[in-house]
Order: sequence, then C-alpha cells, then structure tokens
Amino acid sequence: MSATVFLDSSMDGDTSIECTTAKVMGNVVWAVPEDDGRERVIPLSNVTGLAGDVVEQEVDEVEYPGGRVTELVTHLS
Repeated sequence: MSATVFLDSSMDGDTSIECTTAKVMGNVVWAVPEDDGRERVIPLSNVTGLAGDVVEQEVDEVEYPGGRVTELVTHLS
C-alpha cells in the first residue's frame, strides 16, 4: 500500500513524493516518504493532488497550543 503526494512547486527536486502514508490535517499534509522514512510537512497550498490505495477519514480531537479542536483527518496509504 502506498500514497502519492503531487506538488505544485518541487521540494528537493521532486514534483511528487511516493509515501508509505500521508495524512491530511487542517492545511498541511504529513507525508512519510518510502525512501527515507522521515516525516515531511507539506503546506496544502503546495499540493495539487493526492492518490492512495486506501483512504480513511475520521473526526479526531487534535491538540494545539492553547487547546483542543475537533478536525477531519484523512489518512492515505
């Protein structure tokens, strides 16, 4: 299972990132690339598309400085 994040502006020379997982939360995408396993945080404004074999959505409580909010979280893998 894998996910692909397509970028508007390249990051480290890549216009797409093959990931083991990607998570859309708020206005960012948290991506774990297949090659190095280090998590990348990508602004949603730089994402032109997402593709994944499995897409799951859930409403989750997210901790932020100053409090907790309920937010839709989308997991792609």
